[in-house]
Amino acid sequence: MQQLTDVQIDLIIQRIAEDGVTNTGLQNDLLDHYCCYIEQELNDGVDFDTAYKNAFTAITPNGMHEIQEELFFLLTIKKQINMKRVIYGSGFLAAFLINIGLLFRTLHWPGASIILFIGFAALVVTIFTLGGNAIRHKHKHTFSYNFRQFAGLISGLLIARGNLFKINHFPSANIQITVGMVLLSFCFMPLFFYHLYKQSLAKG
Repeated sequence: MQQLTDVQIDLIIQRIAEDGVTNTGLQNDLLDHYCCYIEQELNDGVDFDTAYKNAFTAITPNGMHEIQEELFFLLTIKKQINMKRVIYGSGFLAAFLINIGLLFRTLHWPGASIILFIGFAALVVTIFTLGGNAIRHKHKHTFSYNFRQFAGLISGLLIARGNLFKINHFPSANIQITVGMVLLSFCFMPLFFYHLYKQSLAKG
């Protein structure tokens, strides 16, 4: 079986690097695939230049960046799944406990403060997780969408934190809740319903 020369292998390595593949493991795997394909073509009587072009067309028809993006997705999917579990789990727990806590408080049953405290703490965890996710993906959205999202997160954080302060009788609780409600009422909600309105018009 005909073997590639060092110069030919260096040419393949250079092409892989130029196409933006930065993962070392992926670089080595691609190099192995290209070399095997080209050597097989050479054994079939194809010249190197043609075999070189055929290899890149056959193995990576849409470019190497697509393979790297797929690899990145596979490497990060577990982290994304765990993040979604935290978001939905803590979000459900927060909504459930705050609702139950308000019911207990309305009916003057014991334990209302503890239930509300855990509920608002879970809400803070949810907001921080959502905030981290929003920061990572802010480049994918418009300025108005990001502004609405961060206004909602900040208002929710202030309301949750203010209620935690209020339960523990810490100062500035009312100020935090008031600022949070103002942001929610005058920033988040108008933008939220405006975007819903625009989306409904776009769908016809």
